[in-house]
Amino acid sequence: MVRCFGWYLSHVETLIARNLSRPEDGFGLQQAVLEEVAAGSRDSAALLWTSSRYVGATYPETRLPGFGEAARLAEEAGFPVLVRNSGGGAVAANEGSISFSLTFPVEDLRRGLYDRYTEGVDLVVAVLSKLGVAAEAGEVEGEFCPGAYSVRSGGYSGIKIAGLAQRVTRRAARVEALILVRQTAELRAVLGLFYGALGLPFRPESVADLPRTDVSRAIEALADTVRERYGATEAEVGEKTLQRARSLRDRWRATPGSSGSVSGNL
Repeated sequence: MVRCFGWYLSHVETLIARNLSRPEDGFGLQQAVLEEVAAGSRDSAALLWTSSRYVGATYPETRLPGFGEAARLAEEAGFPVLVRNSGGGAVAANEGSISFSLTFPVEDLRRGLYDRYTEGVDLVVAVLSKLGVAAEAGEVEGEFCPGAYSVRSGGYSGIKIAGLAQRVTRRAARVEALILVRQTAELRAVLGLFYGALGLPFRPESVADLPRTDVSRAIEALADTVRERYGATEAEVGEKTLQRARSLRDRWRATPGSSGSVSGNL
């Protein structure tokens, strides 16, 4: 057994889904894995996935006056707008980005929130160290999805590489991160459009490619770090989980005026 985020876990699986043609399926996989861990039908799981382009907004943003225009501009730029069920602010991703989540059972919703954030940030910093990138926890000037649990390089006026969010239910918790690796020029452009329409600040220089690496190498470093920390073994996602993910596709499409509760930042 290994100790993770204040709990002892009997086993951790690493699930990797590369190059999903629809980003909705990545959101669906995160939800399906959360449901399975909560039901006890799956062990704790680290999920890594990549997909085509999207903007991931939050429920509060869908209620802002400029959201309709922001969504229209993103769609015109080739970025479908999805609404995730964790918190923070809008993010943008493409084939050069990695989505990562660690999902595990919980016994008490009132415990462990900040411990999970802290250990999650430490994990991402360790991954970046393997890739030769000096990184630390901290806010970034003019960052997308601003929050205390960002991972940055170059200090406050540097770049944001990743940020964390959480989704917590009665029986399971998910810590998730979006890690920007390559192809960030188009992300800077669409984030500028989206945040501008919402009337929120964004500094384009806070987004940049990581030096001397690519997505495949970053996925390998992430999987290695999860194995070293939690004794994780790689497993198949499974057809049942994939079917559940696909059945949720319509759930994530942005609708101005949506409502819901969120927590965290990504």
